[in-house]
Amino acid sequence: MFLPIDIDGCRRYYKADRFDVVFVSGDPYYDHPLSGVAILSRLLDKRGYKVGIVAQPLSDADYMRCGSPKYFFCITSGLLDSMLANYTPMMRKRDNIHVPERAVIAYTQKIKQLFKDKMTVIGGVEATIRRFTHFDYWENGLRRGILNDSKADILAFGNAERSLLELLDRMKRHKESSFGKMRDMLDLKTIFGISYRVKKAEEGERILPSYEECVKDKAKFNLLTRVTNLLPDDSFIEPCGLGFVRHNEPSPPLVDEEMDLIYSMGFEREIHPKSRNYKENSDMVRGLDNSVILGRGCWGSCNFCIIPLVQGKNIAKRSKGSILKEIEILYKKGVRKINDLTLPTVNMYGSYCSLYDKEEKLYSHVIRKEITWFKKTEYCDQNCVGCRFRVLRDDLYPLLEEVEKLNKRYDADLVIRSAIRHDIILQQKKLFRKIMEHTERLKIAPEHISDTVLKSMNKATKKHFVEFLKEFEDVNKEQGTSKNLVTYFVVGHPGSGKDEMRELKEFCEKHKIYVNLTQVFTPTPGTVSTAAYYTGIDPLTKKEVYVARTFRERKDQKNMLQGEFSDDNG
Repeated sequence: MFLPIDIDGCRRYYKADRFDVVFVSGDPYYDHPLSGVAILSRLLDKRGYKVGIVAQPLSDADYMRCGSPKYFFCITSGLLDSMLANYTPMMRKRDNIHVPERAVIAYTQKIKQLFKDKMTVIGGVEATIRRFTHFDYWENGLRRGILNDSKADILAFGNAERSLLELLDRMKRHKESSFGKMRDMLDLKTIFGISYRVKKAEEGERILPSYEECVKDKAKFNLLTRVTNLLPDDSFIEPCGLGFVRHNEPSPPLVDEEMDLIYSMGFEREIHPKSRNYKENSDMVRGLDNSVILGRGCWGSCNFCIIPLVQGKNIAKRSKGSILKEIEILYKKGVRKINDLTLPTVNMYGSYCSLYDKEEKLYSHVIRKEITWFKKTEYCDQNCVGCRFRVLRDDLYPLLEEVEKLNKRYDADLVIRSAIRHDIILQQKKLFRKIMEHTERLKIAPEHISDTVLKSMNKATKKHFVEFLKEFEDVNKEQGTSKNLVTYFVVGHPGSGKDEMRELKEFCEKHKIYVNLTQVFTPTPGTVSTAAYYTGIDPLTKKEVYVARTFRERKDQKNMLQGEFSDDNG
């Protein structure tokens, strides 16, 4: 059964006239473990809170259909930043998009207009990547952190399960409903993974460059980017105008038992039937319904990627038993193909960083008991690939062996569609062969082939890719297959010019690589690559980097790779 989407549903489902929490989202209500709103709403419901969902609101009536919640509204743009959803990399407006531009701001302002003094908590991808001063590609300039522009009360960044449950647990101890009257009672400083406004910085806190300093001096913006990316586990104070925003430490990765509970909840795995454009949305997610989540996070350290900002760099994984149980449940329901085992980089399942070695304790409201987590006390440069402290494991191999046993018992099949990291898999040759047995076509993201561009991206070298291509060919021969390689390339990234694109095109032609997934680099808030695009200086190396700024040049780079461009210089 879906969770309620209006007051009438609240009365039927909860036998109550009021929700505790109402989610407002730019996505359709997709009750699936791939949806952040579905996970959080199911978890709050499981923990005894009454939850309503307002999906893709347009009119005042839409916003008001769940009424005023007892505690707060949770507001998100959905799985995408709303500007990325509304515009192509070449700034063309996309058709049939039902999330407004700057959705988190638009939704929060509308909620505050209709429900005066009601507490608002923003979160999700858009809120997370825009929580600090950030470059906005669509305005071609810097914007303040989104907590300032939205006027929300709290920002829950990254994975918000523990943050929301901790906040709710503290709020229900007090009778006050106004955040202004209650905030001093909540001891917000001790809640992981939230940002909120404060009147002053306390002694000893790490202070970032202010928004005003970043606007005046690009070097200050690069400093902010460098500090927040090299110290992802720290707390910060960020000045803006006459006030400050305090960013607490992020929530530690969920432990296996927490992950197992979250992904075992009773998801419908469907779009709500009353969603806008139901057929269109259902068609869009078809093929995802029977995918099974392995975990979260990626330590690939790509300079352009927002996954570490949103999901973290440490892998939070589900246990093998939990994954197998979910697969068997699906098979017993009649499913005969698992569409994917989902992790941002599937061959990172089970890996960890040994620098996180200081044992800490915290109470988990997710599983309602104390858990052990590990804190890192030693500074590092955040370059995880090839680091001697990064422990690479092949835990996926025995999991796949067990899935094969289930497949045989139920006459079913598994297809792995998630991408692998090609340089890392060279150290996992046995696992590579097992993954290849369960792919129809293998997805990788070399992004480029020029070592100049790859260094700017913080990606593996050309040499690694050449080694991988040879290994891929050998595995195909060993297994008697001719499976295709799906390669993802980015054009227009800082460091990339015509010479670099010519090198990439010639390489693809020489190695007979079919180029069909090519993306023009879009400067996304919060990343190192975006700061390099804006300033012309790599924030980490502090060296100048070439930037293709005009639409014409960026389009030419794409056309050059796809064979649609003629260069007068040959």
